[in-house]
Amino acid sequence: MPIDQNIYTYIKSEESRFDTEEIKVGDNWNWNFRNHVQMIFHLKNGQFFTGENNFLRAFNNIMEPILNLSYWSEDIEVKDIVFYIEEENGRVLSFLIKKYHDEVFVKENNIDTLLDEITEDDVDYGGVLVQKGEKRPEVIYLPSIAFCDQTDMEGGPMAFKYNFSPDKLRQMASKGWGDEKNGATISIDDLIVLAEPVKDSGGQDNKTTGKNIEVYIVRGSLPEHYLKDNDNMEDYYNQIHIVGFYTGENSKQEGVTLLRLKESESGLKFHTSKKIYGRALGRGVGEGLLHPQIWTNFLEIHKMNMLEAGSKVLPYTDDDAFANRNNLQDKENLEMSTIEEGKVIRLIPTIEPAKIQLFEGSINSFFEQAQTIGSAFDPMLGKEQASGTTFRGQERTVAQGRGLHDRRRGQRAKFIEELYRWDIIPRMTKKILGGTKFLATLTTEEMNWTSERMIENYANKRRNEQVLSGELPTEKEVLMEEASKKFKKVGNKWLINILKNEFKNVEIKIGINVASKQKNLIAMTDKILSIFQFIFSNPQGFQQVMQMSGMSAAFNDILEFSGISGVDFSNIGQLPVQQAQPAVGAKVPQTLNG
Repeated sequence: MPIDQNIYTYIKSEESRFDTEEIKVGDNWNWNFRNHVQMIFHLKNGQFFTGENNFLRAFNNIMEPILNLSYWSEDIEVKDIVFYIEEENGRVLSFLIKKYHDEVFVKENNIDTLLDEITEDDVDYGGVLVQKGEKRPEVIYLPSIAFCDQTDMEGGPMAFKYNFSPDKLRQMASKGWGDEKNGATISIDDLIVLAEPVKDSGGQDNKTTGKNIEVYIVRGSLPEHYLKDNDNMEDYYNQIHIVGFYTGENSKQEGVTLLRLKESESGLKFHTSKKIYGRALGRGVGEGLLHPQIWTNFLEIHKMNMLEAGSKVLPYTDDDAFANRNNLQDKENLEMSTIEEGKVIRLIPTIEPAKIQLFEGSINSFFEQAQTIGSAFDPMLGKEQASGTTFRGQERTVAQGRGLHDRRRGQRAKFIEELYRWDIIPRMTKKILGGTKFLATLTTEEMNWTSERMIENYANKRRNEQVLSGELPTEKEVLMEEASKKFKKVGNKWLINILKNEFKNVEIKIGINVASKQKNLIAMTDKILSIFQFIFSNPQGFQQVMQMSGMSAAFNDILEFSGISGVDFSNIGQLPVQQAQPAVGAKVPQTLNG
């Protein structure tokens, strides 16, 4: 890098190289990130990447249904995310984290949408890039990347290009944008004054109804020169630069800085289900469908041209004077025409059915190829199977077709677990350990479990306070009865108030099971079913087993690892035991009174 280069010229030069330069992936394989993303973006949305886009040019979108099937088959939902805690001392905290996640965090932060965006980007483009957002992780729109290391997504500095409206840019002031203390060279309001009602899109200025500010966010390891405006080009640090551009004199773009800081760690995380060594993005379903889509369009265009030619009626005759006597274009239906004796009128053949069938056969062949690439066989697309296919055969086809989807879903599940550990759990932990309030709806079992622990905790706390104040402690049972009457009036909606530092000394070791990738919940459920069968068949024996050392804890572990809260089974060891019924004809001893 030249030492006289500033951050603004660096951004523009790297963006220009990113748009035009290709990298060499293989001996005969050149690749460009932007072309790759734009081609998939165009074709999956039914638009030609090159040539004219209009409705008179045939486009048979075979990518969309196959991609939609992949979204559906590989979908991970919030209900597929299960927390469990292995240590006995963390069970109460486990209950609170689960409740806060399900009742508050998921709803407030729209985690379902986050999971859908992760799936769609990975399926379409062969990778998904996530950053730490204001409230939760956010998926970065890949076409918004202004430049990156095309050989390795996380291998070098990366820039993202956005267009901000004035109001949206002013909201960024709360994050320190436009503050001189954060390295800003201009205030937000001053930059808004310089902005114009133009939005750059693909190298073309689109006029807008209001002002737009072009902003680049640059992150990565850069020379100290860009951070401190010195001559040090040897020492590299993780930095974040937020730069705005406006049109200055002589229509020249000028750059200004809204923020520049040193970052302690990378705020980005990347995932691909199928890595390709030597390039930034992996291979997604969208890339696999490019060739079938392109050739399908080629064949459809030529087939439509042939049909258009075949729709024309072109008569010819050996009667030289016929055309002078008759204008066929103006004739009405069944209107009579005359020709000289011995002369004929015939039609020029303009279409051959065999050629149309050849085109249709090729189109079907490419669609079948696309189905194979996307594991989208007819039953999975909702199409009726060929006549004679048995139900078991169809079921086997569906199961085989889901295999590849399940594999990618499992890989993505592991990435989602990493996101939870990297960003989501620390956010929730900070909320819970810092003291927070949230409204939760408890089941009957959860209410019983919670009230039992709170009642005992209340009694112990009150007795300790009485002792410390020099009073005679009240009987524990009396205090528990007092608290029990109070909690019964609350109902099933509880305002949970977690006191600050209440779990300060509790180590948080949370296990996460996403889409059964980490643990086989089905096998664990079978084991639980066996336990229930034993309980119901021999309740006395079960109660005796629960009294054995370690058995009660082991039973709670099985429930926890299966994604079932031990709260729901807190009273299972207290099952009522039916009295043995006397045999028919047996004498029943009489009770003597008096």
